[in-house]
Amino acid sequence: MASPAYALLVAFIWAVSPIYYRGYLAKFDFLSFNFLRTSTASVVLVVPALFSWSTSGLGAAVPSGVLTLAIGDSLFLLSLRQIGASVTTPVAYTYVLMVQFAGAALGQAIPYANFVAAAMVVAGVYLLSRGGGAKPRPKGIALAVIAGLFWTAGQELVQVAINSGGNFVMVTFASRAAAAATLGAVLLLTKRGRAWPSGLRIGEYGFMLTLIVSDLALGSTLFVYSVSTIGVALTVILTSVSPVLTQVFAKALGKESPSTTDFAGGALIVTALVLAVAF
Repeated sequence: MASPAYALLVAFIWAVSPIYYRGYLAKFDFLSFNFLRTSTASVVLVVPALFSWSTSGLGAAVPSGVLTLAIGDSLFLLSLRQIGASVTTPVAYTYVLMVQFAGAALGQAIPYANFVAAAMVVAGVYLLSRGGGAKPRPKGIALAVIAGLFWTAGQELVQVAINSGGNFVMVTFASRAAAAATLGAVLLLTKRGRAWPSGLRIGEYGFMLTLIVSDLALGSTLFVYSVSTIGVALTVILTSVSPVLTQVFAKALGKESPSTTDFAGGALIVTALVLAVAF
C-alpha cells in the first residue's frame, strides 16, 4: 500500500469512529468512556512500547497526553454528545489551522493564506452554528473549539517530543498512558466511575473496542508513519478530509441528518485547512 493511502485510511478511521462514539455516549459518562478509550489504547501499545523503549521526549509526551487526550478529547466527546459528529468534527478540526498560528509563538512566519483560511473557518463555524434549526448549538460548538485549542497545545508538545529524539511508538504510548492515569484519578476522586453502564452485550463491547483500537492505536500510528514518509503537509491535507467524510457517512448510515448548511460549513472549513497547510 502506498504511503498516501495510509493517510487516507487514517482519515476514514477518524471519520467513522465519532459517529459511533455518540451512540455509546448515550450509555456512558463521557469521562468514563474516555478513560476506557485511553486505557484500552495504552494496553494495546504496551508490547510495542517495550520493544521501542526510550525515555527521550517523555517530558513533553506525558503532558501532551493530558492536554490532548484527557482534556481535549473529553471536551470533544462532550460536544459530540450534545450536537453530533456532523457538527463537532468539522469545528474541532480547526485545530489544524490553530497549529499554524501557534507556530508564530515559536518565531515562524505566518503565510497570508492562513489569514484567508482563518476567515473561511469563522464563516464555516458560523454556518454550522446556524444549521441546527430550532436546536441551539452554541455550547456544543464552544466545547469543540476549546477542544481544538487543547489539541493544538498537545500537538506542539508532540512535535517537541519527536524533535527531542523521542521514538514515535513510545511517544504515542506515553501520551495515552498519561491520559488514562489522569482520567482514572479524576474518576476515583469524583466517584463517577460507579456510573459504568450495564446490559451491554459482548458483541457491543467487541465492536466498541475495535473502534477504540482503530482510533487511538492504529490510526495514530499510521498518521505518524505517513508523516515520516510523505511529510506533514500532505498527511494533514489528506486526513483533513475526515470531517466531510464524517458528515457523508453519518448521513448514509442514518445516524445523523446534517443539513445542507452543515455540509456547506464543513466543506468551507476543510477547504480552509487544505489552504492553510498547502500554502
